Amino acid sequence: MQSMIEIKQLPSTFRPNICEMSEGLRVHLGLPKFVHSLKISCGMHTVSCPIVFIDEENFSLSVSKETYETLNLPDKTLFLQGELKNRNQLKLGPVIGLITEIKKKDQGVHFGSIHDFCKELALFSEKNGCFFYVFSFSTYNKEKMSGYYLHDNQWVKATLPYPDVVHNRIHSRKLEKSKNFLDITTDFIENKIPYFNDRFLNKWEIHQILSASKHLIPYLPESMLLESKSNLEDMLNEKKDLFIKPINGSQGKRIFRVIEHEGSSYSLDFTTFSGEIKKEYDSFDQLFTALYPRLKKEGFLLQETIKLKQYQNRTLDFRFLCHKKDLHHWKVSSAVARVSGDQQFVANLARGGEIFKIKSLLNELFGEKEGLHLKKLLSELSLEIVDVVCIQAGGEFGEFGIDLALDDDGHPWIIEVNTKPSKSEDDPKKGKVRPSAKSVINYCQFLYDQK
Repeated sequence: MQSMIEIKQLPSTFRPNICEMSEGLRVHLGLPKFVHSLKISCGMHTVSCPIVFIDEENFSLSVSKETYETLNLPDKTLFLQGELKNRNQLKLGPVIGLITEIKKKDQGVHFGSIHDFCKELALFSEKNGCFFYVFSFSTYNKEKMSGYYLHDNQWVKATLPYPDVVHNRIHSRKLEKSKNFLDITTDFIENKIPYFNDRFLNKWEIHQILSASKHLIPYLPESMLLESKSNLEDMLNEKKDLFIKPINGSQGKRIFRVIEHEGSSYSLDFTTFSGEIKKEYDSFDQLFTALYPRLKKEGFLLQETIKLKQYQNRTLDFRFLCHKKDLHHWKVSSAVARVSGDQQFVANLARGGEIFKIKSLLNELFGEKEGLHLKKLLSELSLEIVDVVCIQAGGEFGEFGIDLALDDDGHPWIIEVNTKPSKSEDDPKKGKVRPSAKSVINYCQFLYDQK
C-alpha cells in the first residue's frame, strides 16, 4: 500500500542516520512495533537507519542530514509516496527524470520549447508524491546523478537520486543517435529503468508502418520516397500537385509544394528556406535545378496533395494528443483545431497558425450532429494509429501527437504522427496543469508500479 509521506530533516544534534517515524505512518504501513532498524530506498540508493516511533497521527518520517545525502535527496522537506517492500524496507518514489537539452541563461536555465511544460510536470508530481527533475547529457552520471528540480518556482541544480522512470524529450535527432545517448539508454536497460518515448520516427517509417495495416490505407495520402529526378517527375505528372516533405522534419519546416499546370509550367511554394527561390518555372528541368541543392541535403518524401476542407480560406487540421494509460490502452488527452496563418499552406503554430476549439469549429463547418460524429471518428482514428505504431515500431512510447485533416466530404486523412509533440498546441489555462502533463506523470507512475 502506497502512502504520501512527509520527509523532513532532523536537527543536527540527533544521532547520525537515526530516523523518526510517526505512529500513524507505522500503523498505516503495517510496520511491526518491535522493528529496531529501517531500510530506506530512493532511486537506486538505500540506507539502513535505527528507528524510533513518535506519538503522532500524521504520516511523517524524519531522517538525518547524512541520510538525505546518502539518498541524494535535495535539502528540503519533501512529500513522497512510500511503500513497504518487505518487513523493514521502505521504498520512496517514484523518482521521475526527463532528459532534454538544457540551455544556460542569465536568469537561470531554460528547457527550450518544453520549459513551461516541465514546470507543470514538476508541480503535478509534487502534488502526487513523485519527485521530478530535468537532466541532460552533461548532467548525467550513473554513479552520482545531477539535474534540476523545481523549488520556490526556480530550477535548482543538485545531486539527485537516480531516476526510476525517464521521459525522453531530446529534440535533436543527431543527439538521439549519438554514442552518448546510446550509453545512457544502455545504462537504463541494465538497471531496468523504463524510458519513453523511445526515439524519433521519421515520416517514411511511419508511412510504411501505417500502410501495412489495410484498414488505415483509405486514410493515407499516396506517398513515396524521393529517390531520383525521374520519380519526382513521374509522380508530378500523375498527381499534378505534390508536397515534398523532409522525412525528419518537424513544425512544418522545409516543406515544398509543387503544382504542374497545363503546358508544363510549374508553381513552387515553400515554408522555411533561406535564399531566393523563384516561384514560377517554365519547365521541369528548371524546377529541379532550383530544388536540387536543397533536396540533396536530406531525405524527402513525395506526397499527393489532398483537397482538404478549409476554414475562412485557410488550411485546417486537427492535433490529437494521445497518451498511454497502461500496457495496452491509450486515451485522447486533448484535441484542438489548427488554422494556418495567412499565405501559409501548413497549419502549424510555429508557422503562424491559430488554435480553435475543435467542437465549435466542426459544428460551424458541418453542423452539430455531423460535427459530433466527425470528432468521435477523428478521435477513434487517432487511437487506431497509435495502437498500430506502438506494435510495429518497437520500443516504449507513451505519448503521440496525431495530425489529421478532413476533405470536403468529411473523410479523414492522416497528415503526420509525432513521437515528441509540440507543447504549444495544448497551452494550459492560467495556473492550471494541462491534461497532457497529468497524463505523462500518470504513465510514469504506472511504469514505476510495474517494476
